[in-house]
Amino acid sequence: MNYEQARAFVDSFSRSGTPTTNLSRAKKLMASLGNPQDSLRFIHIAGTNGKGSVAEYCTNILRTCGYRTGTLTSPYIRHYRDRIRLNGEDIPKDAFTEICNFVAERVGDEGYSQFEITMAIAMLYFRQENADVVVLETGIGGLVDSTNIIAPPLVSIITSVSMDHMQVLGDTIEQIAAQKAGIIKQGSEAVFAPDSKPQALHVLIQTAEEQDCPYHIPDTEQCEILESTIVGNKFRYKGSEYSLNMGGKHQISNALTVLEAVEVLRRRGFDLPQEAVQSALAETSVPARIQILQRDPLVILDGGHNADGVGALVKALDESGIENWIGICGMTGTKDRDAAAFQLALVLRKVLCVDGFTDGALPKDELSAAFVRQHAMASPMELDAALPYAIKWAKGSKGAVVICGSLYLASHYLNETGNL
Repeated sequence: MNYEQARAFVDSFSRSGTPTTNLSRAKKLMASLGNPQDSLRFIHIAGTNGKGSVAEYCTNILRTCGYRTGTLTSPYIRHYRDRIRLNGEDIPKDAFTEICNFVAERVGDEGYSQFEITMAIAMLYFRQENADVVVLETGIGGLVDSTNIIAPPLVSIITSVSMDHMQVLGDTIEQIAAQKAGIIKQGSEAVFAPDSKPQALHVLIQTAEEQDCPYHIPDTEQCEILESTIVGNKFRYKGSEYSLNMGGKHQISNALTVLEAVEVLRRRGFDLPQEAVQSALAETSVPARIQILQRDPLVILDGGHNADGVGALVKALDESGIENWIGICGMTGTKDRDAAAFQLALVLRKVLCVDGFTDGALPKDELSAAFVRQHAMASPMELDAALPYAIKWAKGSKGAVVICGSLYLASHYLNETGNL
């Protein structure tokens, strides 16, 4: 098969696969391919928000320190191949096609999901390329997520846990945390984010103790925030200064979590010089995480799509010092439009509601109505017209533009406009 046929092969599997309550299907898939994951070492990351940023910080630190680093993230932002990367570079089309051929010849019709097939391709690629370490982000949850077929990782990282994917993971923080905690294993060490909710942290700690797995939580009392803006952060932690290229105070929590993971990796023999760690953190950027598209006027892009993700964005906008924010907002029909509108209405002076960026987009009229119910100045607008209008409005009001509500919307703008 050629590349287009290889992509069609992956797309022939459904997004979720047939229902499963254990890892037997994923184990069968990987066994049919020779269990490539067994020859790799992992940093395993679960959580609701912050996984992507933590994965990029870890990847950039390891690359900077000379380690051949594989990264598997979910979902993709620009295109399918950007979720499988080696040293920051997307898997090449020819390698992807070759591995797809290998997989297609060996897997039967077992109701696999697209994510399981993608994971299999990634593991084969990382083994083929002799990756020193793989930064592995879960798809959904952790306990029965297909990535959890790996042996105990070098370190398990669990970022903040909040309400999302309740139809799969449970409808309480405790239930969701129990699913995320499934990646905590005996023979490994774990790091938990400092902004974890108390009820989630209780579950994570209890699981770590049951698994006889040492765990670490950043000591926020040793963190001094020197500067925090919409375009970056500076802080001091345990006597060392760090700069971040990404805005919002939540990125400091993500970075602290990574710094604790760095200490675990050092104890496990990784050579991670302090200056290299500082440099790598300062240079890391993540698409669609308060990403700056242009500066005059300021246009930022954020893919936060659940309550905590939107809340982090709202806090960053509120603390930015910019009074006139205009939002271009689009959401999928599966997300809580009223909760998002309630939060965003607190900081947006004007809202342009759009659809058409993905098949599952919420109709723009319905989203606009949700904002109007929150007494926001909102109106539906055609997707192609929204950004030019918002930029003109921002220039005239000395304001700024934020594109938000969905990773699919973020992907649309990155693919259509790039960095403006």
